[in-house]
Amino acid sequence: MEISCLSLSSPEEWPHARQQCSEFFRRYSNKRLTREGYQRLASLSYDELQQPGTSIVAATVRSDVGRMPVGICFAADYGESACMIAVHPLYRNRQIGSSLIRSQLSRFGRLRCKVAADHTASLQMCFHAGMQAIALEQGPTGKPTLIMSGSQPLRQPSSADSIQEGEPLCRNPS
Repeated sequence: MEISCLSLSSPEEWPHARQQCSEFFRRYSNKRLTREGYQRLASLSYDELQQPGTSIVAATVRSDVGRMPVGICFAADYGESACMIAVHPLYRNRQIGSSLIRSQLSRFGRLRCKVAADHTASLQMCFHAGMQAIALEQGPTGKPTLIMSGSQPLRQPSSADSIQEGEPLCRNPS
């Protein structure tokens, strides 16, 4: 498995990559992600994607058709306006989600996520990534929601932090 940050060679690639990511989240999130998160991704411009604290990170595996995503994490504004994570069901319980969060933490230095208090798998993923619950609020569906926060020293991005040009980011695993 490889974790890499979405890196596009031109702004024209962004609409297609955004659509692929949206489809991955819809297909593998089990309807547990907020409408606000989906809307933030859907309205995200290429320029906003380039802003500090905003990125898409994917966990990929090799397949007979190239690298295939098995998990994706999208964070905007250090997770303040959106933080969404989805992992393909066949790859769950392998700490892929926690690895995606740790990758975002190491890129940004800090990250916040909101997690419904009854979503134990997502809470466990955040705790395994080193995040802490810092507040409790009422979520968009009326459920108690924990505000998770984490921080790490920043690291410098390397050339390994990009997906190879020409490879689709969000090909669906079979």
